[in-house]
Amino acid sequence: MGRLSSILPLTVLAIAVATPSSRAAEGASQAVAAKPAGQAAEAIETGLLAAIVEGPKLKSDQVKSANHRAYGRGMTCAECHTTTYDFVSTASKQFVNNFPQLSQEEIWNRIVALLPGRERFVLASVHNNQPTATTVDMVLDKDERVLYVVSEVGSEKLLEIRENPAISAAHFLGWTVAEGGAKEWKSVQIKGTAEVIPSSDPRFYPALIKYNLVRISQERALRRFDLIRVTPKQIYYFDTTLGAEHKGIYQLWKRQ
Repeated sequence: MGRLSSILPLTVLAIAVATPSSRAAEGASQAVAAKPAGQAAEAIETGLLAAIVEGPKLKSDQVKSANHRAYGRGMTCAECHTTTYDFVSTASKQFVNNFPQLSQEEIWNRIVALLPGRERFVLASVHNNQPTATTVDMVLDKDERVLYVVSEVGSEKLLEIRENPAISAAHFLGWTVAEGGAKEWKSVQIKGTAEVIPSSDPRFYPALIKYNLVRISQERALRRFDLIRVTPKQIYYFDTTLGAEHKGIYQLWKRQ
């Protein structure tokens, strides 16, 4: 689908910062009353009140025009418009298309900072159209821009990757209800390919050194493990703190 350079203005009005003061509450009620077709809503993550009025229908690959009406940070197109999605343009791509992006090198540097050592990931592989998700430790090789995983010989994911190299993986840090603290989130979502490297492969030992084993010796690892080399084709870097920098909270890095 071709991307449109402009769309009809979004009809969303940011009213006031949500505070216990009577002035904010009074201003919010007056503004909502002036827009009877609207629905009062609170964007909790940013503390804004807004009146949401249904806007025109959108295709998922449309881009916000330069004269787009103001709206509360944290609000999305789907809150005010009827939107359609396909495999070309998704919700994540809407964020990337409509909010400022960092340079590819800046995105990569933030990914490196989020993955300083052995980090816990969910790795998903596929067999006969059935996905298998497992938790693994991954190590980022920032120079090769690949990740390494150690896996027990004969594991299900190794068999699946040998049959179908397409994988996805995700790593997450951030706020939870149980832990409390600042409501901030960071994650990487990877799509790419994986290759199984057996211990007989000359690439195995150098990669094993980078992986930094902590529980068993390298001699035992040669008999016990295969390595998985993950090559990302794209990485969505998600960081809620970027909103305060007036950047999109979704940043897309692509392998050149």
